[in-house]
Parts: sequence; structure tokens; C-alpha cells
Amino acid sequence: MKVVFQGAGAIGLAAAALFGRRHEAIVVSRSDSSNSDAVQARSAAYPRRVRSFGNRPVDREPVLRQSPVRRELVPGTGPVRREPVPGPSGLRCDLPARRVTVVDWAAVSSESWDLVVLTTRPGDLDDGVAASIVALRPGIIAITSQVDGDRSIAASMFPDSEILVFSPALLSERTTGRTVRYWHPPGMPVFMASGRRETVRGLRRRLGGLIVGVPAFVISVPPAVFIPYVAELSAREGNWASLRSHLRRPSRAAAEAVHAVTGVRMPMSERGAGLVLDALERFVPIDVSEYAGRHFGRHEGQTLDMLDGWLSRAAERTSARAKPPAPTMRRSPTPTSVSGQSPIPAQSSALREQVQALRLRVTR
Repeated sequence: MKVVFQGAGAIGLAAAALFGRRHEAIVVSRSDSSNSDAVQARSAAYPRRVRSFGNRPVDREPVLRQSPVRRELVPGTGPVRREPVPGPSGLRCDLPARRVTVVDWAAVSSESWDLVVLTTRPGDLDDGVAASIVALRPGIIAITSQVDGDRSIAASMFPDSEILVFSPALLSERTTGRTVRYWHPPGMPVFMASGRRETVRGLRRRLGGLIVGVPAFVISVPPAVFIPYVAELSAREGNWASLRSHLRRPSRAAAEAVHAVTGVRMPMSERGAGLVLDALERFVPIDVSEYAGRHFGRHEGQTLDMLDGWLSRAAERTSARAKPPAPTMRRSPTPTSVSGQSPIPAQSSALREQVQALRLRVTR
């Protein structure tokens, strides 16, 4: 397949490196102006893949120009070259695993593309970028944003394309310039995909194991579980230790968010959250305590929008419950307000507290 990743950020570069093993994958700058993203016709990035801790075994392949030479050329990508080297915090990393081509929108406008993946929220796209995507008329556009309402925004902006939601199944971080490191569990898909079943199945057949189709709730529920902890981390200046010692509010907020999304009350315990954080620190080959604060600190506005979306959903559910019941012959045993409606319960207090704390950071 021919795939365009919009945005030369960490997710776009890392995913293009993984897709480029079997398909033609290219990254296009976030802006319609090449100068704003330092893109001059064509340039390249070399995302590094984090493999393991310390001295644990790492898959090896000969470095390019050493014998034997192994080249895996795919249009839009370059040859693989790997050699384990010490990474930050005791990690072992590959050297830049695959050349990823980065271009401007003019460079892709003369060709047809099967799939465009938006790594920027659709409502945040430059007008010129949006116009370029409309002109491409790709059959499928996938958005990586999971903010409530963004899929509808994308559908209104690109009516000639079918809109899917891609939930990344990798961790990535942009360090300096176009230097990106990422961790992707071996044998796992790069994205979980949600959308019309027939479209997702067809895309799965063409892309192979790079995506897996899932129901919409599998995309929407996990953020409701973990984003409140991200919000708490951001509200505490990215201090991991402070988050670990203040799990009560995010646990309550996560339960409220899940209820807002699903209508199901699912209690979240501080102890359970602590065990999950322990597992992340132990098994994910990235220093999560440092990564999380840096990474999500760059996306506090999006985190705030997600919290606001769940608050809106919670208010809608509360309003629906507060509607007067259909007339019956029985007298209601529950006292009602003067208007005849049941008293409206207080809205999600923990979520509201997090919104207030995070909004102070985002707007200051």
C-alpha cells in the first residue's frame, strides 16, 4: 500500500519506519509550507527502536557496508541498518533502524495514495494542509486523536474519504530535531483500528499484522482509564513520585470517565493503579517515570480536551436520568423537586477537579 503519515513528529516517524518494512510509507510535514518544518523537497529521519534493558540479548543484523550486506529497499524508505548500542538509562537501542523520507505536500500531490494517517488533530490542521488532503482524495483517512468528537470533525472536513480511528500500540518520543526513539512490542500491531467493519477488514488484509480491527469501545475505554492518571501527572509538574503518592483523585476520575463513556460503573482502586504503574516500570523498556512526564507534558491541551469531553458525556447522562418519568397510575415514592424532576446528582467531582487544575497550567 501507499501510505502518507501527516506530521513529522514521533508517532508519524516511528509508524512510518514500521510500515516501511512492507509498504511505501512517507511522512509529510505538519504545515503546508516546507520552510516551517525545515523540509526542503526531501529529507530523511532515522527513528531508533528501543529493544531491551541493559545487556539482554538484542537481535543483530550487519551494519550497512559491512559483510554480509543486507538491503531491504521499499520506495520511500531506505535500507535497514542495526547495531545495538547503549541507550539512555541503561537501555540498549538499535542505530537508526530505517530511513524515513520526509517531504512537503507538494511532493505527494502528483500521486495517488491509499491511506492518509493524521497525527495532528483534524481541527488543528493548517488550512493549507487540509486543502492538500482534500485534493489527494484518499479512500481512507485514519486519525490518531481519540478526543471525543474529532472523528466527526474529520468526517465533515473530508467528506470524500472514509474516516477510521487508529489507536497507537507503541511508545514514541521525539528527543532533538528529528531524532525519535520508540518501543513497539514484537509481534504486536502498530495500530488498533476502529471504523466500518468491512473497511477495517479490507485494510487489515492489505496491511497484514500492522493493524488489528477492534470495536469502538476498545478504542474509547482505555483512554478513559489511563488519561486521568496522565492528567494528574501533568497537574503535578510531571513528577512521577508525586503521582505515585496521590492516586486517589485520578482513580476516582478514571471511574467517572469510564462511566461517562460506557454507562457502567467500574470502581478503580488506588492499590490496583499502583500495581499497574509498578508493572510499567518493570516491563516497558523505556524509563516510564521520565518518559511520561516529558511526553504528556507536550500534549496537556489534548489531555484537557479529553477530560472536558468526558465531563460533557457525564452531564448528558445526568440530564437523561433527570428527565421526568412517563406518567403512571402509581405515586412515586421518591420525593421530587418543584419542577417534577428528580434532583440532579453532582457532576463528576474528581474529573472537574482535574480539569480545573490542568486548565490553570494550559492557560497560564
